[in-house]
Amino acid sequence: MKTRPECDESQRFPGEQISSRPRDAGSDTGESAMTIWNRRAWLYRTGIGAAALAVMRGGALSAFADEPHITISPLNKLSDADEIALGRKFAAQIESEVEIVSNPVIGHYLEGIVSALAAQSQRPNLPYSIKLINSHEPNAFSIPGGFLYLNRGLVELIAEEDELAATLGHEIGHVVARHVVNRLLLSFEARSLLKPVLDNLNKKNGVVEQIIRKLGGALAMLAMLHFSREDEAQADLLGFYEMLRADWDPHGFLELFDQLAQLEKQLGGAPNQFLSDHPPTPERAEAIRRELKRVKIPANARKDSVRFQVFKSTMGLLPTPPKRPAPGGNSSQ
Repeated sequence: MKTRPECDESQRFPGEQISSRPRDAGSDTGESAMTIWNRRAWLYRTGIGAAALAVMRGGALSAFADEPHITISPLNKLSDADEIALGRKFAAQIESEVEIVSNPVIGHYLEGIVSALAAQSQRPNLPYSIKLINSHEPNAFSIPGGFLYLNRGLVELIAEEDELAATLGHEIGHVVARHVVNRLLLSFEARSLLKPVLDNLNKKNGVVEQIIRKLGGALAMLAMLHFSREDEAQADLLGFYEMLRADWDPHGFLELFDQLAQLEKQLGGAPNQFLSDHPPTPERAEAIRRELKRVKIPANARKDSVRFQVFKSTMGLLPTPPKRPAPGGNSSQ
């Protein structure tokens, strides 16, 4: 097994932390999947949420081939416990505003997918969870601490399990890279509310909840957060390698992009927050194709399963979604 070349100290970016966490080479993902684990730092932040995704080669934009390595911005002082506490406060408000599906077959299946992907992420220690929202609006989003939400409408678009794994891997990627928490901290700071949020984060006095409501509520705050092109590309690649290590075929990303492109054509320019915020760009698809050329996909990599088809059939038995406007969150596909 090849090992990750050491990164020379002089080549590190300011505040950069290089991961030396080894990966098990004995899995079916193959040597090429293992050797990509963080050969050297890929992310260079210039403040919260900013990342150096690409380099210029002969005047053309070109992404690094390796899995993004996450560094913590010096402006984000939250511990994992703090981030989880913030996520729980947002989750409570979100779940008071939407209809969460309560079905043991659906819940168990989705939790299994998320658990498998999260275990292969760069932040496997978080208490990841996922809940299905009963809305026909296609959407998926994540919030700090590993809380994931998936709209019924997005699942109705996809045909195979690898597309679902790509969707959830992408959302876990946003959590791993701290995209949402970083932008929320900036939002609080811009309104001179960061200190009271941090001071009361681990207290049950309702102060943070009141601040969130003052700013329009959890869903409204998330809807105002727009991920950059770099954030989206980073989440794609993080999800790509999570899928690869968890034995799913990452071609699912391309199939997911195709499904979203078809949806866009069907809508014919009609407004849709999910597509307007994060359309499946040719750039993102090309980045995935580039990674696919650089890795070995195991012959037994999963594309679909009987469990996924049972899951989709079970969804057909759900009650009709409420007619109120579907939650926007921060759509992030």
